[in-house]
Amino acid sequence: MTSIRELNKLVFAIGQHYGTFDPFKWAEKLNVQIYWKEVADKPLAETLYYGDTPIVMMSNAIRYSNQRYFVLAHELCHVIEQDGLTAYYSSNVRLKDKSENGADEFAMAVVTNLFIEEHDHLPSTYQDLRYNYGLPNLND
Repeated sequence: MTSIRELNKLVFAIGQHYGTFDPFKWAEKLNVQIYWKEVADKPLAETLYYGDTPIVMMSNAIRYSNQRYFVLAHELCHVIEQDGLTAYYSSNVRLKDKSENGADEFAMAVVTNLFIEEHDHLPSTYQDLRYNYGLPNLND
């Protein structure tokens, strides 16, 4: 499993490369198609491939919710793993763990940096991130 430090370096490198930590802008730059659909309660999103083209199907239930940021960042982790883009951004950093926990850690790093980008300071609490970007409830 990739260390948190390496994961943060990877997220920072991608954010610097694209000039933002907004996962919707990353998806655009990575040519990831996003489709909003009526889907079951869970999962809120899923990454599929049409040939080599990644497609993220996201639930309409979160289309206008701040939760869409965390969910898309989570799915982008899967896209980056699949396409091997981690080697492109940093030859030392690889996401080895394809688990959901690894994608959640990646998403957490993305939205933390997005918070800093938008507010010019670190979030004070987990609740700041949860409110702004829909992080999951720790009690779930």
